Amino acid sequence: MASEPENKPPILHILVVGFHHKLGCQVEFSHPPLISGSTGRHECPSGWKYLPTLALPDGSHNFAEDTVFFNLPSLYEPAASIYGVSCYRQIPVEKLKIRTADVTRSTVQKSVCILARLPIYGYIEVKLALIADAFFDQGDFSCTELLVKAYQQLNACLQDDESRRPLRHFHVGLSLREIVLHWRHKSLMLFKLLLLQRRVVCFGSPVRQMCVLILGMASLVPRLLEKGFQEVACVRTSRPLSPMPDFTDSLQREALAEAELEAVGSVGGAGHEEQKLTPESATATEGEAEELALVSSAASAGEEQASSDDTSPRSTPNSQSQDSSNGRNSSLTREASVDTLASNLAALCAVNPDEYRAPVSIFASGNLCLPYLSLPYMDLLSDPMVLSYVIGTSNVLFQQKRQLADVLVDIEAANLDAHDPEVRRQLVLSTEDLRYMDYIMKHVQSPKEDAEGSEYWIREQFQGYILALLRTAVAPDATPKDNDHFNAHFMGAFKRTQCFQEWYDVRPEPEFFEALPAGHPFAGTLSVADMKLKLAQTMQNSESGRKINQAVNTTSRAVGGAISQAKGAFSTWWSSITTAPANANAGPTTAANGQEVDASEGAAAQEISVTFQNHKDVEDLDVAGVSIHLAGQDEAHESYDSLNAISEQQQGIVEIGREAELLDKANQPEEPKISAATQAGRPGCGGDVATSAVERSSGDVFIV
Repeated sequence: MASEPENKPPILHILVVGFHHKLGCQVEFSHPPLISGSTGRHECPSGWKYLPTLALPDGSHNFAEDTVFFNLPSLYEPAASIYGVSCYRQIPVEKLKIRTADVTRSTVQKSVCILARLPIYGYIEVKLALIADAFFDQGDFSCTELLVKAYQQLNACLQDDESRRPLRHFHVGLSLREIVLHWRHKSLMLFKLLLLQRRVVCFGSPVRQMCVLILGMASLVPRLLEKGFQEVACVRTSRPLSPMPDFTDSLQREALAEAELEAVGSVGGAGHEEQKLTPESATATEGEAEELALVSSAASAGEEQASSDDTSPRSTPNSQSQDSSNGRNSSLTREASVDTLASNLAALCAVNPDEYRAPVSIFASGNLCLPYLSLPYMDLLSDPMVLSYVIGTSNVLFQQKRQLADVLVDIEAANLDAHDPEVRRQLVLSTEDLRYMDYIMKHVQSPKEDAEGSEYWIREQFQGYILALLRTAVAPDATPKDNDHFNAHFMGAFKRTQCFQEWYDVRPEPEFFEALPAGHPFAGTLSVADMKLKLAQTMQNSESGRKINQAVNTTSRAVGGAISQAKGAFSTWWSSITTAPANANAGPTTAANGQEVDASEGAAAQEISVTFQNHKDVEDLDVAGVSIHLAGQDEAHESYDSLNAISEQQQGIVEIGREAELLDKANQPEEPKISAATQAGRPGCGGDVATSAVERSSGDVFIV
């Protein structure tokens, strides 16, 4: 392996990655060359063999532009990572001033990429987006002088005084307000999911929103981006893998050095063993090992804090914190307003994270954070040395490999799908958690600049939350109810994680936590608003709640469709009986016996010919305005006991018994339709007789 360059600028390389219709993704330009002494074209180091697939994400051809954040292992340091930002653009070939032979399609897809030593993704993205736009506007990709100048200027900006770089550079572009507004109360679920060190796969396209979500949630852990992101892409795999650098030689040298240290230290005997147990001695013994840089910095911070405590009293959030904590052992039956609860949280937010040995190193020692991962890296996830990971991907194959993920996060739908029931129980938000997120949501929806609801304010609130969580986890006076307020299942799982154990080894003295408010900052008496929050959360996130929502939606659609159909049928029927008949052009109607009946224009009473079979008494059927004809006895097939028909003179409807028929709707739509029936209660007509009305072509009704 090549030796590490002596001068390591903040920006290591600037690249152009293009898509070739035959060769796929490839590096078309790099400055300085990725491989020292080469031309910088079409070549990648073996440890970064699949770098082009990270710069051009899967499915990028569906979008005109996108931004990718990704991490790579260092080629020279086993415990260091490299951070990449890629700005992707797709333009039509008509915008090219010089069209080369390899351009065979209607569009050109390329990315301008930067590899840096610092995880300042958003800060680089802002500048790289302008560089990429200017590079594409040239219309000639062979002109790379612009990229060389951009590389030099970026390094000049970052090298002025690197030691005093503001911390906000690490948080630029990671919009927490958008995350909270989109994910709402689930934002806290994502935050607690990071602390559990599980295998999490995020799926979404385009990928920028997904990358921002992963890095934004990581930025909520105090000092994680600044101090705890060195090993996010580092793992010593159990077997050689092509996407990963091979540090066999360096590992052998480290093993020999450790063996020599053990041989020298064996003279010290048990005293040496005792010395190894302290963070200070661990720093002195293993200070030359680069992979322990994080633990060393945490231990040195502990020494500085301890020395400052000897000369001055430990700073407390406020003078009343200790008094209030003394009366809260039983906790949580007090009446507390939102303002009082917010003041408790503000006291926790005021504590400097360095005082409690931040960060909690979530991504170290085989626990990976890869905001974007392409398909060639899939085998890395199944290596036994990879303990946990949070990755983002746009390839559906990762989504289909259910064994790769404990939790699958759908970015577009804002949904978390945990396969293990125990993990689902651990991620359930308590009433106090919901109250805390509701407080944040109210301020985020109406933000104030550099105050409540701003990016900095949101980060502070989560800083206070994790401090309360750590205090509850280590405080001897913490009650079971205190654990319940953070979800007892979650607390038990968190205490078993590797990151908590590493932090516990370098935690502050117990006196530091005694001065802080105990328990959950939003613990208090249950109210109706809390019950509403809990019910809404249960309906949204639990399996039974989702089934109920699905059933309600299905039933609503079915009932809504049935009601619409009923309304339509009723409207049709009502319009048919309320429409006035056109009597102006009414002509004569022909009765069943061959006689014509004239319908006078404007006459109130109209006639219709009705024939009854097998009826004995004509007089009983004498109805005004109705012509009666009786069929003979031999023509009848059945005898009827009674017949009841109600006489109506309405818009062409004949109603006999319980049936209504529209007359003359086929042959004579312009003629008036005449209604007739026998009067109720007349002798010889019964209301319960089953009848069958047959409509004749002339508008007659023949009763059989």
